[in-house]
Amino acid sequence: MPELMVHIDTTRRYQRIENFGASGTWSLDPIGKEWTEASKNILADLLFSREKGIGLSLWRFNIGAGGALTDQLWDPWRGAEVFKASEDAEYDWSKHAGQQWFLRAAKKRGVERFLACVYSPPVWMTKNGHAHCDKQSGSTNLKPGYEPHFARFLADVLEHFAKEGLPFHYISPVNEPNWEWEGGQEGCRYNNEDLKRVIHALYAEIRSRRLATEIVVPEAGELVSLLDDEIYRRWARIEDARAAYTHGNRSKGWGMYGQYIRELLGDAEIRRKVGNRLCAHSYWTDSSLHLLKDLRRTVRENIDRYAPGAPYWQTEYCVMEHRRDLGMDTALRVARVIHYDLTAANASAWHWWLAVSPYDYKDGLIYTDYRQTGQQNILPSKTLWVLGNFSRFIRPGAVRVHAEPSEVEEHLLISAYTQTRSPRLVCVVVHRGEKEALLRLDAGQKVEQWSLFITSAEHDLACQPAVKANREVVIPPRSVVTLTSL
Repeated sequence: MPELMVHIDTTRRYQRIENFGASGTWSLDPIGKEWTEASKNILADLLFSREKGIGLSLWRFNIGAGGALTDQLWDPWRGAEVFKASEDAEYDWSKHAGQQWFLRAAKKRGVERFLACVYSPPVWMTKNGHAHCDKQSGSTNLKPGYEPHFARFLADVLEHFAKEGLPFHYISPVNEPNWEWEGGQEGCRYNNEDLKRVIHALYAEIRSRRLATEIVVPEAGELVSLLDDEIYRRWARIEDARAAYTHGNRSKGWGMYGQYIRELLGDAEIRRKVGNRLCAHSYWTDSSLHLLKDLRRTVRENIDRYAPGAPYWQTEYCVMEHRRDLGMDTALRVARVIHYDLTAANASAWHWWLAVSPYDYKDGLIYTDYRQTGQQNILPSKTLWVLGNFSRFIRPGAVRVHAEPSEVEEHLLISAYTQTRSPRLVCVVVHRGEKEALLRLDAGQKVEQWSLFITSAEHDLACQPAVKANREVVIPPRSVVTLTSL
């Protein structure tokens, strides 16, 4: 098999990496309340520990809207509690006890950043009294004029946890505002003007309380909704100058949804209030190279039109298919998405959807059959360990640098990163081929040898014997390998 040379140029620097994360939504409230300490600690180690697990550097905490009270026909794990049950009620900080356990467990194991995410305003703030919209909700389910109330509620939660020694560094007040959200789980749509009112109100409330929390928006439900219509037409190869992105709510008559790059980063005041940052979800974008590479490059180009170099975060992803898969098929598919989010869109952060899933769906890093059997079984997937090939080693503050193979092989994807506080290099190789690959890495004279960590059908982020820098590195078939310099 021919050897592939990979040249790493640390002088060609791209984005700064801020974090890798996952969400405690849905599953970890019941698990955190009902499982034994021993079982919960196994989960926490797998997610947060850099010795025993994947070493996530950000953890997402869901501030529920109260769907557990008003929407009991749902899957009970999807109806969240709420800290304040009515407009006149006192706060009950014992709610979300399960998630709070994992928040503390994450901090104890060294997780560096926390993000509070919200899918709907509290049910007492919504037009229909539910944690989801209906046809009569109009452009949003938030009651007219309730933006300041919503902002105060969120700031109260942020302030409480800051006093508890668990400050949230980020607040995500909306989720996928471009979708209808008319049942099944907590959710709320917002047209662009609705969204801006929420941002203005929340920013003012955070500033008035001197909270060190940044607003993260819009958590767009698909990448194409970010694009300017003109740029969307060019990417989609549509010649009709009147054509526009019309998916989701765009064609419902509720106002403008989408074109989030222009609407948020193209507005100087909004851009300042959201920290010159934009986030979206990478769902449904891995079926072709046009989606994997061209779309992500187009997103980056569109961002740079309004805010050159502005950080872009990929903040939710899973494979939207039934049948859970604990093996390498889904893991390699996810690794490919992570690679292109980092190298084509220049994502500064990458987050998975459900950290723990009870479902027969490709949405979990770890699975459990607890809901069906009552047994606290823990089933780590290869997707968990593949994410760890990135998250355990590419730490906050790392910078992606240029990595160029001597030949382009679509089944062999390589990215490289340098740590800002040390001379260590990290390379992640995603190998989807059926035969082993031979690499020789040229990183200059700084590297003496490489440590290897392999995820494959046989290995879970397993450390392998070090390889001298001037020797070839054997990459097993259907594997993800992290190389760190020594």
